[in-house]
Amino acid sequence: MTGIENYRRAIEFKKPDTVPCDIGVDLDWMQEKDPKKRARIRELIAQFPDDLLRWLNTARNAVEPESQDGVVRWTDEWQTGWVDDGYGAKTDRHPLIDGYEAFPGSIIPDPHVAGRFSAVDEILQNRKERYVQAAVWFTLFERLWMLRGFENMLMDPYVNERSFCMLRDQIVDYDLAIIDAWLARRANGIFFSDDWGSQKGLLIHPDDWRKFYKPSYKRLFDRVHSGGAHVWMHLCGNITAILPDLIDIGLNVLNPVQPQAMDLQVLSREFGGSLCFYGGIDVQGTLIHGSTEEVKQQVRDLIDLFGRFDGGYIGGTSHSIMPETPLDNIIAMYEAFLECR
Repeated sequence: MTGIENYRRAIEFKKPDTVPCDIGVDLDWMQEKDPKKRARIRELIAQFPDDLLRWLNTARNAVEPESQDGVVRWTDEWQTGWVDDGYGAKTDRHPLIDGYEAFPGSIIPDPHVAGRFSAVDEILQNRKERYVQAAVWFTLFERLWMLRGFENMLMDPYVNERSFCMLRDQIVDYDLAIIDAWLARRANGIFFSDDWGSQKGLLIHPDDWRKFYKPSYKRLFDRVHSGGAHVWMHLCGNITAILPDLIDIGLNVLNPVQPQAMDLQVLSREFGGSLCFYGGIDVQGTLIHGSTEEVKQQVRDLIDLFGRFDGGYIGGTSHSIMPETPLDNIIAMYEAFLECR
């Protein structure tokens, strides 16, 4: 079975041949350096089929990364400044933080700028029968606060609704243009990202999310489905309160599924068979502190919880694997997924 067909069947609950898996680890980031264990991890990774073209992205920079004293800085095409001091990239400059009129001209990049898709078009020439997962990253809420600053964006819908809605809708129009370009390239799934949850709950009241954001996501999801593709979305934290809304407007795949933020039993009971879950291996707890057998049992439990609906599960972690994670536990995770395929 091709990668396209296997992923499609898993997402649509039509009996995939195997449990699809997308599990990345940055070995250079890992604190443990045992060469035999690292070689074993590479050996295990090679046993998984090359059936997914993942996170294809067309984002560009206005100022390319420059490193000084171990700190890397750059500016993206939306004029947001970034810094990476070795512990992950963070925003450090927000072009509209002083107000919606603070930036001259339009803040929205040109989705049709020459060369935007040149690199991915080369990659797609060798797509073969792999499932193509294309990204519209920092989709809406994240893009808004990266422009205005986080606190401003939490307040803007209430104190500056007209300007907020104008900027929101301009970002959605940009996203729709990118989606159209991906659909023209026959992408199988469009991957969105907006972190809406803390570990305990939604960042704003669910009713406010429904008023200010849900219609925008529906526009995006409808466009994806009109082109015959699946909607994937990365949503960190506990977003249980809006999960029925997301399913209602067409979400197909939820990532990363964090067991320390959401109750996996509840997710399976309430939404299994309606939504494909992608991830779930606990990078905060089990993968760092558990035994190898506990790691393997969690893999089996996740497949049973979410994959028992003639599909409905894609193997993966609850977020990036942390550098302090024991290599033995990473080995156990890969071995367990291979044993369960």
